[in-house]
Amino acid sequence: MYLKITQKYWSIGDKFALTDENDRQVFFAQEKVFKLLSNFDLYNLSGALLYHMEAKLKFLLSYFVIMDSAGNEIGYIREKAHWPGYRRAMMKVGNTDIKIKGGPIHMKAMIKDANGKWDKKHPIVKSTKKMFRVRDIYVAEIDEKMIDPAVGALVAIWYDKIRYGNKH
Repeated sequence: MYLKITQKYWSIGDKFALTDENDRQVFFAQEKVFKLLSNFDLYNLSGALLYHMEAKLKFLLSYFVIMDSAGNEIGYIREKAHWPGYRRAMMKVGNTDIKIKGGPIHMKAMIKDANGKWDKKHPIVKSTKKMFRVRDIYVAEIDEKMIDPAVGALVAIWYDKIRYGNKH
């Protein structure tokens, strides 16, 4: 699935419109304002809450808990120590372990292949920042067979918050 993630103009807190390859809106995300750490909600087009992502601070690295609409924890994204110019994280959704590596303009999330090695050639989420834009725009390619597209969208939003956000 192809998603274009566009930050909205003139909003209090971050708001994102997520559109498909035909520029039809699929999801929207909104940050809860007046919170010390980031809290995001991802909604479908009818306004129903799909997922909630909430930041927690652990050992000066971010830790985001992902919850479904009923408030049940379904996974997390735990940031690891940084490499120069790169952000790394581990994600767990259900029984699936995911490794995330994000550079200045791109991010890849991968799972292990049949041999137990991280499959770098076939990422389940790949996100790229569009440069020289007034507002943040990302393009995310999500492998729908391997991960829920809404959870993949949360990974791309996490990348934006960690890489370019001012709080986490």
